[in-house]
Amino acid sequence: MGARKSKRSLSVQKDRFRYGLSRSIETRTVLPVVAVVCDDTKTACSYFKILKREVAQRVTVNVIGARRTGATAKITVDLAIDERKKLRAAQTGGSMEAGDSVWALVDLEAEPSRVSSAYSEQKRGRELGVQVLLSNPCFEVWTLAHLTDTGETFADCQAVLQRVKSEWKRQFGVEFGDKSTASYEKLTPFRNEAVRRAKSRVENRAKEQSWTEVYQVVEEILRLTV
Repeated sequence: MGARKSKRSLSVQKDRFRYGLSRSIETRTVLPVVAVVCDDTKTACSYFKILKREVAQRVTVNVIGARRTGATAKITVDLAIDERKKLRAAQTGGSMEAGDSVWALVDLEAEPSRVSSAYSEQKRGRELGVQVLLSNPCFEVWTLAHLTDTGETFADCQAVLQRVKSEWKRQFGVEFGDKSTASYEKLTPFRNEAVRRAKSRVENRAKEQSWTEVYQVVEEILRLTV
């Protein structure tokens, strides 16, 4: 039985046939799609856009930012659920194809009400086919994992950002700059080490430690490129 073709691949096939290019499309496979929904419009989006360009020949990474920075866990997971519905609607038969996945990134930000909501939304997302990844207190912990191994306690996201800036200057000899436009491509050589560090912190996390689950979607994207 041949590989299933999605609606988007069938549409491309029709266009190729129209312009005399049908032979090349016969062996074309549809790239797996990984949708990453962020609860902000800056740091996480900027980081994953770099990764998106890097793996574009093997994986389609869709980066979706929240409508505003610091969106609630519910808003972020709702966006991810909508994204999954769109992805399913694009497939023949309305089901996810092998390799396709949807992820939501949510910061805990050390606020009790936000923490409680985040864990509830993580459970709801899982039940609806969305992987919800948490960061304590924020995504910048993932950025920091590229630069140093620390599980220390941070009072808030601003404290994490200040540590990122100091480690960035130490590592690269230049200022970090604005987090929405930082040169995240500089972190690429340290990505595997960041995955190892983040995984270790999550597996051994204590309530007071900083940690992030973002490595899971990065691992998934890289797995699909092999």
